[in-house]
Amino acid sequence: MKILMSLLFVTGLVMAQARVETFIIQIRDRSMSVLSPEKVNKKFTVLVENQSLSDQVVKLTVKGKILKYVSIKSGRTESVEIENNTTSNVVFVPVSPAFQEAELIFGKKAYEIPSKK
Repeated sequence: MKILMSLLFVTGLVMAQARVETFIIQIRDRSMSVLSPEKVNKKFTVLVENQSLSDQVVKLTVKGKILKYVSIKSGRTESVEIENNTTSNVVFVPVSPAFQEAELIFGKKAYEIPSKK
């Protein structure tokens, strides 16, 4: 029994270390919220939930260099894998419809970006 428990514990540790950190971005009609992971990681996932009434086209950039373009239909969720080998933060830029951009900051927990007025 002790061997089985030890094996489960070690397996759990290995699986926890292989876990990908995830940013969760929720797009609404007049605001956007970001839930960020605690630990900094070069490889991470950005999960975009489009809760607005319109389809969204966004780009993810670092220092102005485009990493990915993503198109998300209204009411859908898309997942994007990102690898950032720089020390700069990735920026989430809604292109269509245009909206306030959001810097993806590790360890900031949850934060909200209101629309520009």
